[in-house]
Amino acid sequence: MLRSFALVFLSLFVVSGDESCDRSEMENTICSLCSQRRGSELLEAGHQIAFFAYMTQNVQISSISKHMAFVYDRVETNHGNGYDVQSGNFTAPENGVYVFHTSSTSYDKSYCSVEVVKNGQIKDITFADSGQHDDRAMASSLTILSLTKGDIVHTRVGEARGGSHLESNRYTRMSFSGFKLA
Repeated sequence: MLRSFALVFLSLFVVSGDESCDRSEMENTICSLCSQRRGSELLEAGHQIAFFAYMTQNVQISSISKHMAFVYDRVETNHGNGYDVQSGNFTAPENGVYVFHTSSTSYDKSYCSVEVVKNGQIKDITFADSGQHDDRAMASSLTILSLTKGDIVHTRVGEARGGSHLESNRYTRMSFSGFKLA
């Protein structure tokens, strides 16, 4: 009964021309509220997908081989549980457009290329190269990929590597991260 009275009252108020906003504004407000509710329902249902992992120690270049997968042992964020700390693989929990980021730092006459690989195919490559000098050289990539549920993305050692080590410590971190954009 109270609901019917409120609707009649609002209808009379809008019809009389004393409205504080026009019909278009009200429709936009209602649509905005519905979108917010739908967005919160998706978040509550677990559809938020994002991960961030990094190496907790330097990587000795003598311990890595061509096409060996990097396994980032410290996982800070793993919404959607797509990143596997045992294999270093990200497995898409659902279809969508995803954004991936990698960072690596070579140190004192060291170098290494890092590949971003989707289902066995190279999609992006970076090259941290301090091979000719004593100091750090950083490399990073930002890669946008369309994925189908079950697609696997990981990083691995590329064609070039040499020297002492890749740095991951209190000064810089070797990392791999990603999130679902749409």
